[in-house]
Amino acid sequence: MTQVLTDRPTTGGANQVNPTLALKQRRKARRRQVKVIVLQALLLLTVVLVWEFVSGRYINELMISRPSKVFPTFWEWVKDGTLLENAFSTFRSAVLGLLIGGLVGVTMGVILGQSRFLAEICEPFITALYTMPKQALIPLFIMWVGIGSALGTLTASVIAFFLIFFNTFFGIRDVRQSLVNSVQVMGGSRLDVLFRVRLPSALIWVVAALKLAVPQSVVAVVISEMLAGDHGLGHLVSLHAGMFNSAGTYAALLALLIAGFVVDRTVSWAVKKPLEWKETSNGDV
Repeated sequence: MTQVLTDRPTTGGANQVNPTLALKQRRKARRRQVKVIVLQALLLLTVVLVWEFVSGRYINELMISRPSKVFPTFWEWVKDGTLLENAFSTFRSAVLGLLIGGLVGVTMGVILGQSRFLAEICEPFITALYTMPKQALIPLFIMWVGIGSALGTLTASVIAFFLIFFNTFFGIRDVRQSLVNSVQVMGGSRLDVLFRVRLPSALIWVVAALKLAVPQSVVAVVISEMLAGDHGLGHLVSLHAGMFNSAGTYAALLALLIAGFVVDRTVSWAVKKPLEWKETSNGDV
C-alpha cells in the first residue's frame, strides 16, 4: 500500500491553476474595466455640462468659451483640413527632431559610455547645457534657422538628444563586467563587446528614454510654434489667442489634448514589451 501511494503521480499542488478561479478573475477584471470606462465617460460628460452651464453665466465667455462653440469649431477644422495640415506640420517636425537628436544622442552615449576619460572631459559641459532651460535657446535658434518647421525640428532635436544621450550613456555603463570578461576571454574584440554586450543592454535604456523623448519632442515643437511659428498646432493656439477668439483657442487646445493623449498611449504600447522584458530579466538575476 505504501509503494502504491508513493508511486501515484503528483497533481502539481499549489502550482496548478484552478480554471474556475481563473475565469472568475478574468470576469471580475472585465467588469472592473467596464465600470472604469463608464465612470470616466460620466465624469467627462459632467465636466462638459458644467462647463457649458457656467460659461457666459458666471464666467466671462471670453475666458471660457462654451463647448457648444468649441466643438463645432473643432469639427469645422477637421472637415476643411485645417487640423490635419497643422497636426502634420507639428508631428513632422517632432519626428525629424526625434530622429536627429536620438541618433546623435545614441552615438555620443556609446562613445562616452565606453571611455571614462572622454566622459570626464565632456561631463561639465554636457551637464551645464542640460540644466539650461531649452526654451531659452529658441531666440538663438530663430537667429540660426529662422521661423517655421526648421525651428521646431531643431528645438525637438535638442530636447531628444539629452534624454536619449543620458539613458544610452548609463545603459552602456550598466553592463555587468562579468559579461564583458566572458566575451574577452573567448577572444572577442572591443567591437564584439560593443555589439554583443553593451548595445543590447543599452537598447532597453533607449526604449525607456523614448517614453519621455517622444512627448517632450512634441511639446518642444508646440512651444516653438507658439513663439515663432507659421504652421502647426502651437501656431493655431497663439493665432486665435492673439485675436481673442476664445472658441478657436479652446479648439486648438482640444486638438493638442487629443494629440498628446494619442502619443502617450501609442508610446506606452510600443515600449511595454521591452520594459517588461527588462524587468523580468532583472528579476531572474
